[in-house]
Amino acid sequence: MKKEPTQEIKLDNGVVVTIPVKYKYSKCKGCPANDLIWATTMKNKKSTPIRFDTVKKVWISHFADCPAAKKFRK
Repeated sequence: MKKEPTQEIKLDNGVVVTIPVKYKYSKCKGCPANDLIWATTMKNKKSTPIRFDTVKKVWISHFADCPAAKKFRK
């Protein structure tokens, strides 16, 4: 099985993640956000939703700004 090409991104909090080069946007199940990309953390290889903050011009974890974040944390 051929592995999909990825790229590394550093989030505003310093965490490094990878995302597919060809990504699709997802919708949050807890808020109206519909511009999420599923990334994989480099350290723990866990999936996490991220998005690009167009005001600050940085990538952020969606857990940082989602009003329903506590509902989804493990």
